[in-house]
Amino acid sequence: MIRTSVVFVFSSLILCTIVNAADKPRVYITASETVDASNSRDKAKHVDFGTALSAALTKKSVPVLMVTDPAKSEWTIKSVSSQKEDSTGTKVAKMALLGAFSGDFTKFEGTIQVIDNQSSAVLFAYNVKKGNFQSAAEAFAKHFKGYLEKSRP
Repeated sequence: MIRTSVVFVFSSLILCTIVNAADKPRVYITASETVDASNSRDKAKHVDFGTALSAALTKKSVPVLMVTDPAKSEWTIKSVSSQKEDSTGTKVAKMALLGAFSGDFTKFEGTIQVIDNQSSAVLFAYNVKKGNFQSAAEAFAKHFKGYLEKSRP
């Protein structure tokens, strides 16, 4: 009796997971390398912003199912990003003039589009300027989740 109950509960959980996944739009995130926008050679780190977007969508519990095969996706997320780090001289000048209020020494900018694969329509677009790529990705995920919750009750 107990074994039957455990099997039933486990089967129900798997079925609920499959049904929940079927309700969510399947999204493919293209890999995109962040461009170094600073004047110094090899100053900024090159980051795969697509991976940061995937992590942020998971962290913010955005109701999408991320897939690794673009042929199986309904939507594609594309991004272009750049990162600029201040030169050493600029950092020293900021610290001398503003002290603790000098702010970040890195600027990250990104533009993200969510595209419907069937119609090629842009469903959602977002432009972000933050101090680092993780903050930018999480800002996108937060706003994209809000958009989905309003448009898909």
